[in-house]
Amino acid sequence: MNNTKTTGQQWISPQACLGKNPSLRLKRKGDLCLLIDPDSASWAVLPPLYFDFWKKLPTAGAWKQILEIEHPFSELKRSEVTLELYRQNMLTVNGRLYCDPAETFKTPKKYPDFICFHITEACNLACRYCLADSVPTNKAMPLEVYKFAIRKVLTELPNDTFTIDFHGGEPLLALDKIVEAVNYAEQLNEEENLGKKLLYSFQTNGTLLNEKNIEILKGIPRLQFGVSLDGPKSVHDKNRIFAGTQNGERGSFEVIVRNLKRAKEMGLRPGVLGVIHDPADYLTSFKFFTEELGLREFRLNYSSYIGRSARLLDFPLDRNGKFAENWLNMVDHAYEFAKKHDTHLRISDIDNQINNLIFKRRPFMCYRSPCGAGNSVFGFAIDGGIHACEELASSGFLKLANIYDPGLNLKELIDSSPQVAELNSRCVNNIPKCRRCMFKRFCTGGCTSKTLSFFGTIMRESPMCSYYAKVFEGLMWRLYEHPDMTGYLGPENCRKGQWKPLFKDEDA
Repeated sequence: MNNTKTTGQQWISPQACLGKNPSLRLKRKGDLCLLIDPDSASWAVLPPLYFDFWKKLPTAGAWKQILEIEHPFSELKRSEVTLELYRQNMLTVNGRLYCDPAETFKTPKKYPDFICFHITEACNLACRYCLADSVPTNKAMPLEVYKFAIRKVLTELPNDTFTIDFHGGEPLLALDKIVEAVNYAEQLNEEENLGKKLLYSFQTNGTLLNEKNIEILKGIPRLQFGVSLDGPKSVHDKNRIFAGTQNGERGSFEVIVRNLKRAKEMGLRPGVLGVIHDPADYLTSFKFFTEELGLREFRLNYSSYIGRSARLLDFPLDRNGKFAENWLNMVDHAYEFAKKHDTHLRISDIDNQINNLIFKRRPFMCYRSPCGAGNSVFGFAIDGGIHACEELASSGFLKLANIYDPGLNLKELIDSSPQVAELNSRCVNNIPKCRRCMFKRFCTGGCTSKTLSFFGTIMRESPMCSYYAKVFEGLMWRLYEHPDMTGYLGPENCRKGQWKPLFKDEDA
């Protein structure tokens, strides 16, 4: 939503034709009306006085007709309101919209800058939703494969900055390889004067964060990493168990919490990421993270039908509704908690959802259309296979090529690959169900890899489609009722009091 206010001067020519956008969708809640333009991701809640004015607007008419409407709004107020409605793509002027969706959401040419190496497929845990289906005996990436691949990345892709991510399996099982890989990338960048800014990251299950490994990690430059922790013991140990055990008899909670605290005491600041399979656990985990661990930044992902979870976990038909209900319940508690403690919580998906509601830009690759598969991210498998999404590098899906293919150039691969072109065509206007959805430019069609795993094709909606619809509508109503929520829960560029609803009856 654009919050630019007008001074109320007449802004439209008396001869111009002003009409309602025929693409608008309406939702009602009591005496409030929610207007949504699906194509431009514009929305506004109209309280009764404004909605009454809106209903009386002609389908298409000149300014004179608007002045003749029986309504308490003055001429000045009518000018203000119609201008704001026009700026939100709710009205057209001479058949034209204020915001051209084709230009607003045009995807610029991009090349991958998040480079994920599956440095090992082995893991000492046997998490029931493991994307890589890892076991302790799985293989690791030969260092020669990494060196060849990173040379090609740094010399063949035009980006100035790369994040080099070490994936697993459990990356700390290959910590010596990670150190050697980082040293090689740093040396190559310096000796060949490539001038790239290199960042490093990984996600660990946390069981191997002992003092020795922590000291080694402190020596890796520009490193960020996260620890996987699903919540308190009752939540975490349901699915994150040590390999060779079952039914939670050797859950990993206690060792991970101990190691997480040790890492912080020794000067590291790891992030925390949890996976939620039972939606009732959202609030339980939120309270544990904020009240017991004192966290103010973390991420909670829902479990997905990928890898081991497809065999071991249930995905009931009513899953989406329950996830949406419990997610919004957690949002409410997060807002109240942040207000009470006068703090700003950074819960990743809430950040992204609020961003997509109040801004047109889509900085996070998983919340834009098309997503980042093949244009923002590469996943390298242990055999040198190049995959358009790191989530599926273990499965063989979305494989584009192999680094050892004769004559392969990574930039040319992006420019000419039919698979990349197909992935870039997966946008909401090309997916049948998304095309008709009022929330398409807010949810942006969901994750390509999760869609492929669930439906067997990329040209379908997200398996969590109805979850996103309920969540985005729920957040619209909440932002209208509590506009300061953006300052407590929104993305980093939100500040308290910055965002305000366009229309309130008390402003009439």
